Amino acid sequence: MALRLTGTLSRTAWLNALEELALACADSDGGDVRGHVTEINALLLIGEGISPIVGVRPIDPQKLSTLLNADAFESAVMAMLHHGGGYLVSRSGDGQSLATVSLPGSGLEHSGAGATPALALIGALAMSLSTVALSRPPATRRVAVGTGVALH
Repeated sequence: MALRLTGTLSRTAWLNALEELALACADSDGGDVRGHVTEINALLLIGEGISPIVGVRPIDPQKLSTLLNADAFESAVMAMLHHGGGYLVSRSGDGQSLATVSLPGSGLEHSGAGATPALALIGALAMSLSTVALSRPPATRRVAVGTGVALH
């Protein structure tokens, strides 16, 4: 079952959600693919404020809705990767899928498995995002130290 993501998450919660999503996609029978596509899009929206994301972008909610209503789940995930992210999808004779995702600048590829190509792509993308975010230091707030006159 897909999480209902709204608002903001801490960096740790965001990373945990990505890892849980990758596992959920690998364990899924394919019946919840719509929810998982929606969830990765929500995590991308939230992630823009947590970690710089290169090569992948969330889809506009209206466009996402149109793709989901057309059962174009793979197209939705591929549209997220259309900004420089690379991917490879393979389907075995028994219907299981494997996907590999590479984000620009990461130097690594991450794979995911699933009952459908969309689930495999989501799992691979979630693992890529998690690994890339972990390799970067968390955003820090700069504090300016005043040198002017102190207020009394």
